[in-house]
Amino acid sequence: MIPEDAIRLRSYLIWQATGCPHGKALEHWLQAKDELAGDYVTLLPRLDECERIVMPRLPILRPPQRITASRIPPGERRASPIAARR
Repeated sequence: MIPEDAIRLRSYLIWQATGCPHGKALEHWLQAKDELAGDYVTLLPRLDECERIVMPRLPILRPPQRITASRIPPGERRASPIAARR
């Protein structure tokens, strides 16, 4: 399926290329959809190849940690104002 944003952009470019005529929006929309449909048919085999390629996951060397500033004594640690609102 062709994204609507792609059709909208292509029809706008067609409208500009034809001199910005009024009353031809549907014609430009259908022309853009036809042009993009042809492009998508040629791109589909390439997209299938891209989906088969999987990027390797990076190893996590150290798990995430919560670090509190050492200048705040342990008894005086409070939640942040943002966390208190939730």
